[in-house]
Amino acid sequence: MCQTQPMQTKDGKPVRILPLVRFWGNLFNTLPKLFIPGTNFSIGFTIFSSLFFSLCRITYDYIYIALLRFPNGHPKTKFMCACTASMTHSLLLVPALWQVLHSQPYRPCAKLDGTPQYYQDAVVAMLQLCSGYMLYDFVFMLRDNSWSLHPDDVPFVGHHIVTLVYMSQVRILRAGHISAMTMMFSGEFTNPWQSAHSVTRFAIQFADSGRFWHIVHPYVEYSFAFLYAFFRSIVGPLQVIHIAYDLILTKEGRKNVAIYNSIVWVVMLSAIIIGSIPWTIECAEMVKDGIHVVKYNETYDHGPRFEL
Repeated sequence: MCQTQPMQTKDGKPVRILPLVRFWGNLFNTLPKLFIPGTNFSIGFTIFSSLFFSLCRITYDYIYIALLRFPNGHPKTKFMCACTASMTHSLLLVPALWQVLHSQPYRPCAKLDGTPQYYQDAVVAMLQLCSGYMLYDFVFMLRDNSWSLHPDDVPFVGHHIVTLVYMSQVRILRAGHISAMTMMFSGEFTNPWQSAHSVTRFAIQFADSGRFWHIVHPYVEYSFAFLYAFFRSIVGPLQVIHIAYDLILTKEGRKNVAIYNSIVWVVMLSAIIIGSIPWTIECAEMVKDGIHVVKYNETYDHGPRFEL
């Protein structure tokens, strides 16, 4: 039976469980609990999430090819399908993370033990949902490139590895989950726009001039560029600085998470921000150019990877 209840009490006062916190906690408890052999590290929800996103991707393959008539087997079509699956992941994750993060006081070094069970269930569900997406994305990344790793995908694989290690460690240590979820929130917040931009920039190269894709593309590109530049140049660095302070320079941070572990986390988070600098600069330049100057237009050369 699900442990999540519609209401909990705190100091004799009713505490309302936010709807998405309740939903993901219920779903986490409903699915079978599978563990890595010899441990209590659950992976059932990770496997479920990976299968779910795989099904989404297969569905998007059908929609783009059979219904929207984009060319079957073309690298650009594959990329559009992959980006739509990525958008699905973000649209599920970001609203849920917002409510989970609002369910407990914000403290990056906070321990998970001692919090309400419904909150613990939702936190683990969020971490495993994201882990499942990373697993799915790696497998389909290989599938789309004839079961080999394309050099352009190496940075993304590195990002996935860093993210999986971070999320797994906070689950094992039962602390630092808020630091992981806040970075997940800001990182995924811009992804729907980024993924939509990846779809429209290829769609305009297939669709006739004046079609829907051509109309929306300039607005998608500009909004993506603005949000990405803002989050990666301002929000992300400020988050890393505060997380580093709370984990390393406060007494509670050093108590909850070993100092060497915190240093590794800060290095990994910093590496993600630093690694995104080229894209951040590009987006800032796109914002400076204005909405009427479209960089990724219908004649843009995306390189040999995206040619048949």
